[in-house]
Amino acid sequence: MDSANNLITKMAAAPDSSAVESLANELLKQYQRGSPLDSLRRLLASESDRLVDKGVWIASELGSDGKPLLPDIVRLLGHRSKKARFWSIDCILLWAGLSNGYEVASVVPLVDDLEEAVRWKAMGFLALAAREQLEAAVGQLAVADPESVYLGELRWTLASAGADPDQISDSLKSPSSLRRKFAAAAAFRIAKTDPETLRRAARSNDQEIAQFAGDMLMRVSP
Repeated sequence: MDSANNLITKMAAAPDSSAVESLANELLKQYQRGSPLDSLRRLLASESDRLVDKGVWIASELGSDGKPLLPDIVRLLGHRSKKARFWSIDCILLWAGLSNGYEVASVVPLVDDLEEAVRWKAMGFLALAAREQLEAAVGQLAVADPESVYLGELRWTLASAGADPDQISDSLKSPSSLRRKFAAAAAFRIAKTDPETLRRAARSNDQEIAQFAGDMLMRVSP
């Protein structure tokens, strides 16, 4: 059986080959069996977008075992490949803790990404992140960029959990597209006790908000 390094060497030799898919699947199995993760950094630093994509996907499938790769992954939030940015968000959601305010804060601007799929994933991050993760991002931004528009929106999202749901509903109709995105995430965050607010989001005239909320409703509906 090929080692992780040998599999990566084969992938790097022909990154556009149809064999890359099966090699990536076998590589994932190697890591799940305990192969050291250092070799995966070769993919994450590749000049080939396809190999970077496969590397981030593998990292996202490793669960908490992939956490040592967090510094490598956070740099990929700005990668030119939308797939790399997309899967990186999943990694940070799973791995970031109280000391990772920078990493969490780095995800937030992707709600304005050029790619719709990445924006959807970033809204999902805001919806699913633990309160402590968002608080860590607030702490980071308050020091590093106190004028950031995202800082205000994060504070609003955290405050909305204990607010009148009508405040979230009103924000879903805000003229600010950014506020509407944070409001949709906030609607999910209270959906266990008030699913109606998320249902209202799913009826939004903003098609991106409606799509996101509809998708998230599937997580709370019986």
